[in-house]
Amino acid sequence: MSKTVDSEGRFHRDTDWQPGVFFGVLALVLLIGVAVLFGRFWIAGIFQKAFDRVPTQGTVHVFQFDYAYEPRHITWRVGDRVTIALRNMSDTHWHEMVIGRGYDTVPSAFGAIATQFKTDFWDGVPVRISNAHHVDNLVLNKARATFVGSKPNLATGGDFSPTLQPGGSINLTFTVPNKPGEWQYGCFVQQYMHYVAGMNGTITILPAK
Repeated sequence: MSKTVDSEGRFHRDTDWQPGVFFGVLALVLLIGVAVLFGRFWIAGIFQKAFDRVPTQGTVHVFQFDYAYEPRHITWRVGDRVTIALRNMSDTHWHEMVIGRGYDTVPSAFGAIATQFKTDFWDGVPVRISNAHHVDNLVLNKARATFVGSKPNLATGGDFSPTLQPGGSINLTFTVPNKPGEWQYGCFVQQYMHYVAGMNGTITILPAK
């Protein structure tokens, strides 16, 4: 800013912006925009961690993106009745949701790569499956499934997992089983490369009160 002197000899600052100030503010705005665009999952993760000991009851909406889930962490309590409302938000990619813990792995030049979970969370769990739309296939494994409405195409092999086409959705309603501790969820589509790319999350199951 420049200074001018009025008729009484007093100094005043001109309010016209200089080019350097303008471009500095513009750069700051662009930086904030980029941070918001690419940091939404990171920011969501911070808030998730801040409240990750509060059990989610009722319906938890889980969104599948390329290549991430939102939310990245869920907390349940043994005995609570919950619904996973799974939605594939991708326009181009098929995505699944497998829940388990421990890993089967294969070696690679970059170290061992997880190919699937060793323990399937859904083993022996009664689950009601509803609102299935654009489901490519559903592997039941040892889950005790009942269906409301249309029945998805059933497949065999691997852990319990619904695989959704782009824009697909499915609801999974169940009572949280007596399996406390930490669990993982992930997408192992395209020879587990989605999981390697970061498409995974964690579930904390608290003991019953």
